[in-house]
Amino acid sequence: DHGVDEDMLLRFARGTFALGAAFVGWAGAQSGWFLPFGDIGAGMGRVAFPPLVARLRAAGHPVRPTDFSLAAVAAAAGRFARPSEDRRSVLSSYGYGLNLDKAALAAVCRGRAKGVVHHAAPFVRAVRAENGHVAVLELEGGAQVAGDLFLDCSGPAALLSEGHGFESWAKWLPCDRVVTRSNAQQGVPPPYAHAGAHASGWLRSVPLIGGPSEAMLFASAHHSDDAAVTICQGRRTRAWQGNVVAIGAAAALIEPLYGHNLQLVHNAIRRLIGLFPNTAGGVEATEYNRITAEEADRVRDFVIAHYKTNGRTGEPFWDQARAISVPDELQYKLDLYASRGRMPMYDEEMFDRSEWIAALDGQGLHPRRYDALADTVPEPAIIQHVARLREMIVAAAKAMPGHGDTLARIGAAA
Repeated sequence: DHGVDEDMLLRFARGTFALGAAFVGWAGAQSGWFLPFGDIGAGMGRVAFPPLVARLRAAGHPVRPTDFSLAAVAAAAGRFARPSEDRRSVLSSYGYGLNLDKAALAAVCRGRAKGVVHHAAPFVRAVRAENGHVAVLELEGGAQVAGDLFLDCSGPAALLSEGHGFESWAKWLPCDRVVTRSNAQQGVPPPYAHAGAHASGWLRSVPLIGGPSEAMLFASAHHSDDAAVTICQGRRTRAWQGNVVAIGAAAALIEPLYGHNLQLVHNAIRRLIGLFPNTAGGVEATEYNRITAEEADRVRDFVIAHYKTNGRTGEPFWDQARAISVPDELQYKLDLYASRGRMPMYDEEMFDRSEWIAALDGQGLHPRRYDALADTVPEPAIIQHVARLREMIVAAAKAMPGHGDTLARIGAAA
């Protein structure tokens, strides 16, 4: 027991709760939509909720799916409570995440890493054995660290993983510069992140106690900023090679449109523990690399989809992004969804079917046809069903405490 739980992380890492993410300007300069965590609506018998929405839209009823998401409605109202464990309750229908300050989170983890010896010295070079494996790390000041297995957590520099091969995604993800900053701000943060598109990229704002953490991403061909850092989006072709395992941005760098980068680190550590080897470079490494690559590629496709389906016109950055040829797996998803509203899912998807549908619907991509099963339900019954759902969700959201009240109750408020 390391003494780390959600409440503790929220208190020590300026944390807030997250019910989803708001997107402004992506489907068009004046557009806005929300991607919630958790269920959206509820089906009727054998008919899922998305075909019911499509059926109502075809009949001329304006329906916004996220109006039937408790996470979305609560987020808009600035309310939050942890979900109920009673699956019969509407309060069990949503999920949530945590927004955490990265530096503070690292400090918490470092302080509770039992049995770890910390050598606080800059890296000089890796001394390799004849078989190419890393034998010793040389640090500034003459210190040396020997080991059997090394984790490369050096970020995009990938100091130990340069020879692992790199697959660039620049042709699909046009942003190659980032500017990060933190702003002091009083008041109760919203329970969701915000991603606002601008003429040459986008700005992500993550709400934290004391002020948000912001990242502005853009393409250097369309904008410049002296404070910007160059980024090269892509992944290692082999995250695990020899006795070195690349973790985090050393393994894959994907722009932070969602909170997926920390989740990728978490998944990688769990995967490594599950495949921990007796010898380096065995079948465990092959399986680790397969899963790691597929997981990163699926996150990549989800992010690319936001560019490909953007609705901003007359701006070179966004016009070019919309015109790109996307990876085959993503194009198949987009084609099948646009045709029939079906969403094929691949192995190692981090974002689930409802999140894919919510994102594409928010971007304005609506199926040309809907599942014929939806025609087996009378239209008045569907209208009555969605009205009842809406009433339940609004009532449940109103009964929740404010986000600030929940944070204060666990001692995480400013």
